[in-house]
Amino acid sequence: MRSEGLFGLSILMSFLAFAIVMTVYIWPRLRTMSRRDALIPLVVPHTFRFVGLSFLIPGVVSPSLSSAFAIPAAYGDLVAAILAGIATLALAARTSWSIPIVWVFNVFGAIDLLHAFYHGRIGVWT
Repeated sequence: MRSEGLFGLSILMSFLAFAIVMTVYIWPRLRTMSRRDALIPLVVPHTFRFVGLSFLIPGVVSPSLSSAFAIPAAYGDLVAAILAGIATLALAARTSWSIPIVWVFNVFGAIDLLHAFYHGRIGVWT
C-alpha cells in the first residue's frame, strides 16, 4: 500500500478507535455531569500538546522534516496547550468566562490541527 493510503487508513482507524472508546466509556459518564464538569476531562488531555515542541529539537525528528510544517505545528501546539490549561483552570474555578475560553481553545486547536495536517500532507506527498 502506498504512503497516502497507509496515512489515511491510520487516521481512519484512529477515529474509529476513539469513537468506540468515547461511546462505550466516556459518553455514558459525561452525560450525567454538568457541562462545566464534563468539559474538564475533555480539555485536560490537551494541556500535553506542548509535546509538539519536540518538532524543533534536532535529533528528535528527522532532519528532513520540513520547517514549514515543524515551526507552526510546534508553536501552534504550545499555544493550544496554554489555552487548554487556562480553560481547565477556569472551568475548575467556575469562572463566568470558562465556557468562552473553552470555545477559544477549541476553535484555535482545531484550526492548528487542520493547518498542521494540511502542511504535513503537502510535505509527505510532494
